[in-house]
Amino acid sequence: MKTQIIFEYKRIIRSKIIWLILCGLIILTTLPYFGLPSSDKGQLLYEYRLEKMTAQQSYDSLKNIPKAHKTMKTMEKINHDAEHVVTALKNNQNYEGEALTYWQSVQTATESGQLQGEQPVTIQMKIDRLSWAITHKERATIPNKHMSAVAYLVYVLWENISTIVWLVAFSLIIINLYIPENGEPGRKLINQLPLTKWKKILAKSIVALTSFMVIAIVSFTPILIFLIIKNKFGSLDQLLISTANGQTIIAQSSYTYLSNIILLSLLLMIIILFFQLIVVHFVKQSLTQIGMIIGILIASQNTSIFSKGIISNWFPLNYLDLNRIIIGKSDITNLFTNNGDVSTEKLTIILVVWSLGLIVLGTGLSYRRKTL
Repeated sequence: MKTQIIFEYKRIIRSKIIWLILCGLIILTTLPYFGLPSSDKGQLLYEYRLEKMTAQQSYDSLKNIPKAHKTMKTMEKINHDAEHVVTALKNNQNYEGEALTYWQSVQTATESGQLQGEQPVTIQMKIDRLSWAITHKERATIPNKHMSAVAYLVYVLWENISTIVWLVAFSLIIINLYIPENGEPGRKLINQLPLTKWKKILAKSIVALTSFMVIAIVSFTPILIFLIIKNKFGSLDQLLISTANGQTIIAQSSYTYLSNIILLSLLLMIIILFFQLIVVHFVKQSLTQIGMIIGILIASQNTSIFSKGIISNWFPLNYLDLNRIIIGKSDITNLFTNNGDVSTEKLTIILVVWSLGLIVLGTGLSYRRKTL
């Protein structure tokens, strides 16, 4: 099997499309950095000045309403709390403590019915994030050029590159995986290797998955090395706050998020890998195969999640956008897609079941082929 693996790696390295994909992914993972602000101070000042102005306007509109005296006092406190945040930011001081006080005031006013606007879950997410930052003496930043390497990695995967991009890139890499196209010597080598079909499939699968993992790592390497030198590595314990259903808050570390996105992406890649193995049993041309796979991936983006009842809950194409399950909505982005109460754990089970099923079916069909 070692000979087969080495042969397949050589095919990967010699493929021009691999190098094009690598260059494209390097550009894709690096470009978001240049769109970041030089610091988060300006945006934070803008946000809290806007909050202060809104509170001030509410206070002024209630001045001449005797029955609204209590609410007026609440708006006055919120206004002062917002001013304290602005002052701390202007003086380049830690603003998290003042911001926590502000959002706690907003939460109290919202719960009592004196204030409307922000969703309760959004307010709670901000409070949780600020509380964690204060406890761990970390700055609760928004994306900017002073982000650590870990924070940038999460930012790119969280907001900039959707799962389907990685899956399409993977599909292009495995386009010739099951078709020996290295001339007569290559075909003879493949056919003469004393390996059972399942070992050949295993060897090709190992090469495909590990090659893409290396390509993904290399695509992030230039920008991450730059950020490690400039802003340090960062912490994998950084808390990420989000909600997938608008009611329950998801609190996970950067490590947990990255682990989940890698595991689930890997399972989706296995599904694609063995789906292609099934397709090649019926369609011989590689371009037709890749057209079918990419076409299905793109077409699935136009379907509505859980739109077809119970069966669609177990249909893997409903979950190509993994962030809708793992994240939903964060406290710093506008992303918010209802995930139908499908947890990361349930999605893992769904993808594992499909992976095992396609592995069995694809391997079984392959025994009827003379070459692989």
